[in-house]
Amino acid sequence: MVQSETFVTQRPESPLLREYIAYYYFHECTDSTVKKQFIYYPGYKNALTIYKNAQVEFGENYSSVSPDQNSDFIFIYSGVQKHLRRAYITAPFQKIGVVFKELGINHFVSCPLSLASPDPIDKSFDYFGEELKNHCRQIYSLTSRDEKVKLLDHFFQSRFQDLAEPVLKSCVKLIMAADQKLSITCLSDQLSINRKTLLRLFNKHLGCSAKDYVDIVQFRKSLNAYLLEQKQDSLTGIALENDYYDQSQFINHFKKLTGTNPKAFFKDIRHIGREDTFWTFQ
Repeated sequence: MVQSETFVTQRPESPLLREYIAYYYFHECTDSTVKKQFIYYPGYKNALTIYKNAQVEFGENYSSVSPDQNSDFIFIYSGVQKHLRRAYITAPFQKIGVVFKELGINHFVSCPLSLASPDPIDKSFDYFGEELKNHCRQIYSLTSRDEKVKLLDHFFQSRFQDLAEPVLKSCVKLIMAADQKLSITCLSDQLSINRKTLLRLFNKHLGCSAKDYVDIVQFRKSLNAYLLEQKQDSLTGIALENDYYDQSQFINHFKKLTGTNPKAFFKDIRHIGREDTFWTFQ
């Protein structure tokens, strides 16, 4: 990143929120000559992104952000996605990301996520309304990141509620904890629930099918193993460890989700910050 640009991650201070929010990030660039283009990939952790003084245009697989001093705050939630998305950003910009764990955001909205974020193209997320905007005015007026985190914690603690979907929560826990990729039939059997009900729960609260979710978790576990756990001796080994049938299936799956083969993907991708944020810059 250029010197005028910063990207810093910080975890919530609240023990309660750490169960549902993986981390916050603070991304800023002051150089008005900078134009950035990057790709981000399907994941089971998803961010609510808060832009200050910006306007956003959405396309089927992209978003474009440019400065707008007449705009106050723009909120975007990407959700679980089956394909890569491109982001185009013209500086200067200031943004904050709230990266939620698997079912994290569902504990801060009182309706199903499919109602709070219904549009598959337009990712605007205005659910929190003026309450969050008022918090953002305070947050962006501060220079201390610790103080910003405290205010973010305060907002989300005030919105916290339980997600009354025990079957969905159990299903996601099974998927995340499994050493191998679980089939939808296996999940249905373990939970004593039929496939149609499982599909309905995932579409209602995560905006995707159970199968898509399992595939994305498998992809992300492979990505984390290679980039975070430093298991870089063999892509074939990573494929087998993450329960791909063979290297061919591994390659095809990566091409489907990233648009390229694993070798090229891992060569170009960059680890941003200290958490599991991975982007490819173009």
